[in-house]
Amino acid sequence: MNDEQHIAELIEDLEYFDDVLENAKTELIEIGEPAIPQLIEALAHNLSDVADEAADVLAAIGEPVIPELMDEIELAPKHQALAITSTLTRIGEPAIPALLNMLTTKPSEELREYAVRAFGGMGVKAVSTIPALIQALNDPDVEVRTYSAYALSKMGEAAAKAVPALIDALEDESERVQHHVAFALDQIGTPEAQEALKALL
Repeated sequence: MNDEQHIAELIEDLEYFDDVLENAKTELIEIGEPAIPQLIEALAHNLSDVADEAADVLAAIGEPVIPELMDEIELAPKHQALAITSTLTRIGEPAIPALLNMLTTKPSEELREYAVRAFGGMGVKAVSTIPALIQALNDPDVEVRTYSAYALSKMGEAAAKAVPALIDALEDESERVQHHVAFALDQIGTPEAQEALKALL
């Protein structure tokens, strides 16, 4: 049995439960980088549990997977791209520079959306992205603006410096964005944020 076939069989074991699943994950993590291409393919699996377990393995492998994930996300269909986003979220801070680059340099609104979704999933671990998220509140795409507000809400009081920009965003043309902005202000909870929310009543 060659290595690629063995990796493929271990990925098939991600469909199972208990010891079979855990043993497969442990071995895939030990294999490491050679398993990355097939694990990324598994993120597109039609069983969401398999994609989720593959994301766990990739996140455990860590930084070596980031360049390949960033290349793949640009070409992937949305369901796989969202699984890649989830994987990058689990990797956390080491993935932030690549995600920031995607947010600030890509013309694709979908790619910018995936970046801010990842920051939201990281919560306070992504506080270094607050300046970029403030800028993204003015993004042309409504989904980017929405998920930027959501990401700031997940950072709580650590996002206090975003409050003025969020107050301005209460005037966004999208009611959905307005709702997420109000929620972010509530979660940040500074006196300035609370005063802005009171003014809405």
